[in-house]
Amino acid sequence: MKGDDTPRSVRIAVGLWLAIAVFVLFTTAGLWFQRGEVQRLTGWSSGQVTSFLGTLSGVALIFVVAYAWLTRLFLKRKNWARIVLSFIAIVHMVWILFVGISASNLVTLLLICAAIVFTWQARTAQWLAEVREQ
Repeated sequence: MKGDDTPRSVRIAVGLWLAIAVFVLFTTAGLWFQRGEVQRLTGWSSGQVTSFLGTLSGVALIFVVAYAWLTRLFLKRKNWARIVLSFIAIVHMVWILFVGISASNLVTLLLICAAIVFTWQARTAQWLAEVREQ
């Protein structure tokens, strides 16, 4: 694939999907460094906090891997990857609402919304369709 034939909307979408993956990774890692604060705010025992952070980290890792892998396939002009990326993003948004709203979760939600918009722009669809025509 030539870099010069990739539309700006696709490059922005790819950048946003990868930014989401990195942001989720660092945000989740940051929670481990704030274990004491999580324990103080929740009133949970150390074991409960560890279990919560472990679950949160596992789910976050699934999202990070999914975003990275699907973004790579999207960049290789796999239309189904665009559909699955959007589905995963919607599941991620529901997960965020389930876990609770925080400043970092709001940033994640905004990044996801922006990524979906650029992923589904007409120029992006046209770029994906070009490979099917060949």
